[in-house]
Amino acid sequence: MLYLSVLFEGCPSTQYGPLCNRACPLNCHGPCDLETGHCKLGCSNGWTGEKCEQVRSELQNELNGTAIGGGIGAFIAIILIMIAGCFIYKRNLKSKTEKYSYKSKSISKTASRKRGTNNGNKYENSAITLDPDELTVYLKDTKETEVPFERDETVYNNVPTEQFAYKIKIGNLKDVINEKLKDEGFKKEYEILPKGLVRAHVEGSKEENKVKNRFLTTWPYDHSRIVLKGNTKTDYINASYIDNYDKEKAYIASQGPKSNTVRDFWHMIWQENVGKIVMVTQLKEGRREKCIQYWPAAVNDPMIVDTYRLTMTEEKEHTIYVYRRITISNHKDTNERERSIHQYHFTQWPDHGVPDSIKLVHFYRKVKRDHCDQNEPMVVHCSAGLGRTGTFIAIDAIYEHGKKVEHVDIMEYVQMMRKDRMNMIQTHEQYETVFEALLELFTVPETAIPKNDFCKYIEDQECKTLPKNQKVYKREFQTLEAMRPSYPASKFTAANLKENIPKNSVKNILPYDDFRPYLMSHGKTRNDYINAVIILGYRDENRFFVTQCPLKDTVVDFWTMNAKLWLGKSETLTIGDFTILLDEEYNVDELKIALKYKKQQEKRTINVFTISDWQGATLPSTKMMVDLLKSVADSWNSQKCPITVVCRDGCTKSGLFISLCLIFDKMKIDEEVDVFQVVRNIQTRRPEFFKNCEQYEYCYKCIKELLEAESMYANT
Repeated sequence: MLYLSVLFEGCPSTQYGPLCNRACPLNCHGPCDLETGHCKLGCSNGWTGEKCEQVRSELQNELNGTAIGGGIGAFIAIILIMIAGCFIYKRNLKSKTEKYSYKSKSISKTASRKRGTNNGNKYENSAITLDPDELTVYLKDTKETEVPFERDETVYNNVPTEQFAYKIKIGNLKDVINEKLKDEGFKKEYEILPKGLVRAHVEGSKEENKVKNRFLTTWPYDHSRIVLKGNTKTDYINASYIDNYDKEKAYIASQGPKSNTVRDFWHMIWQENVGKIVMVTQLKEGRREKCIQYWPAAVNDPMIVDTYRLTMTEEKEHTIYVYRRITISNHKDTNERERSIHQYHFTQWPDHGVPDSIKLVHFYRKVKRDHCDQNEPMVVHCSAGLGRTGTFIAIDAIYEHGKKVEHVDIMEYVQMMRKDRMNMIQTHEQYETVFEALLELFTVPETAIPKNDFCKYIEDQECKTLPKNQKVYKREFQTLEAMRPSYPASKFTAANLKENIPKNSVKNILPYDDFRPYLMSHGKTRNDYINAVIILGYRDENRFFVTQCPLKDTVVDFWTMNAKLWLGKSETLTIGDFTILLDEEYNVDELKIALKYKKQQEKRTINVFTISDWQGATLPSTKMMVDLLKSVADSWNSQKCPITVVCRDGCTKSGLFISLCLIFDKMKIDEEVDVFQVVRNIQTRRPEFFKNCEQYEYCYKCIKELLEAESMYANT
C-alpha cells in the first residue's frame, strides 16, 4: 500500500524540521509532525512508539527472520523518500505561482493552472509551520505508484486511521451509504476535510471590498477569483472558478448578489459568457435576506443595470423550481448580439437542513436537459456561495465523471473544490446529500415524459413487439418494488397502542407516526389517533388525508377529521359532537353534506364524490375515473381545502386515486408526466400503496384518456 501526499505550505509531507531536511520515520501511518517528527496518526502494523521505531512484542519473532532484508529495504526506501522530498521542496522554492498537477486513475486529466499569482502561496502571517490542529490529507492506493495530487489545503488531525480509501465503485454505492449511516460515517468523513481559509485571499479582505462580501469572513482565493475586466471602479466580486474533472473553470461559485453588487454580478455574467444560472436559495429565509432580487420584477418589464438591459421574457413556476429566461444586452458592446440567460431557481431547499435528494435530482436533470447557446461556465449561487452551491456543483462534476470511469470519489472532489473556494459543502448533511443524489442518478433512470410527447410514447410502447416484462409499466413497477420502503415497528407506536389496535381495520396497514394526522377535538373518551396518513400535494394548500372506511367505534374519529357518510335526502344523523345533514344530491356520484360541530356552532359543507362501478378488484373505466378526477379538481379549485380519500383499507383504491390526482396536477404545472416519481413519493408515506402492476399500468391509460380528450376538445 502506498500513502501519497504533498504539502505546499510548510514541508513536503515526507520531511520535517525547521529546514525540512529531516525524513519522517519510515513506519509512520501517514505524514509526521512538522516540528517533532512524531507519528501523530499512529504507526504501520507491527510498530509502536512516538516515531514508530519500536517493534510490537507480539511480532518480534516474526520480524527477526526478515531483519536483514527489511533493513536493506528500509535503507533504500529512506534514500528514495529523501530524494523525492528534496526534489519537491526545491521545486516549491523555485516557483512563486505553484498550482496543482496530478494524475490519478480516478481523475482523467493533468492540469497546470496559470491564473493569477499567489505570491508563493504565502499568507499575511506566513510561517513555515501549520496550525497544530491541521494536517495534510493523503490518498491510499493498493496497486501501483502514481504521481500524487498536490494539495495545498489542510485537514484536522482527528483522521480515523481506518478510512483512507474513498473511491467507490458505482455498483457498491448503495452498500457504502448504508454502512456510513450506521455509525455516523458521513459525519466522521466530513470532519476530515480541510476547513477555513487555506490559500491567499488578499483582494477579498481589502477594506474597499469588504462591503461587497455578504459575510465578514467568506472571501474568494486570489488565484481562483473572477477578475472583472474593463471595469474602472473595481475588478472584485465574491465569486470563484471551480474545475471539474475534465475542464478548468467549468463552474463559477458565487455568493448571492447584494444591492451594491448586482452591477458586478451581471458584468461577470456578460464577461464570462454565462448561459445558465442555478440559484439554490430563496431571497429571504425566515427574517434574513439571503439574496437580493437581481432580475426584472415581471415579464417584459425591462430592468437597467449600468450598461446592461435585462428583460425577462419567460417565467414559469414549477412544482420544485422556477424557470426564468432573461435576455441581456450591453449598450457599450454594440458588436455583441443580445444573449439569452436561463435561470433555474430551486425553491425546495429548507432554511435549516437539506432538501429531499429525489427533488434535488429532478431539478438537476432539468438544468442539464435544457440546451443553452452559451457553453461557458455555469454560475451556481446560494447566499454565501459555499454550502448549497458546493453540493450542487459536486453532484454534477462527480456524476459526469462517474459515468465515464464507473466509480466516484466524493471526498476527493470536495477537496478539489475547497482548493479553489473555502468550505465548499458546509455540513455533513450536505455531504451525505451528494452521496444520496449520486445514488439516485446512477440507479433511477429519467422517468419524466413531456406532456406533448406522452400519447405517442404510449402508442409506441403498445406497438412494440416487446415481452410484457420489458414494457415501460413493468420495468418501472419492478424498480418500485425493489425500492419499496420498509419501516421498523418502532415507527408505528401510536397504531400499536393497546387502545388503538381495534381501530385498525387491516392489521398490516398502519400509519407511520411521522405522517399521521393528530385529532384535536377528541373528547374525554377518545385519543388523538385515527388510522390515516397525510399525503402532500404540489401546492402549499393542497394535501390529502387517506383513511380506511370508519369502523363502528371510529365513526366519531372519522368526522373529527372531516370525512363522509352516506345519508338519505334531508336526513340528519348525530354522532358524538357532530350533526350531519344531507343538503343536496346531484347524481349518484356526487352529493353535498352539511357538518355541524356542537361546541363551536360551526357549519361546514362537504362535497362527497363516489364512483359506483368500482367494485372489488375490478378497475373502473378510464373515462369514469377521468370524469371523477375532473369533478374533484373543480371542487378543490373553488374551495382550496384538504381532500379526504376513503376506501375499505385506506390503501388499495385510495393510493390509485391520489396518485392520479397528483400526476394530473404535476402535469399541469410542469407540463410533463412522471408516474414513477409520484407513486414512489406516496409510497414513502404508505408503503402498501400499489400492490400490483395492473394499477400502475392503469395510471398510464388514464393519463392517455385525459390528454386525448383534451386534444379532441381543443380541435373542436
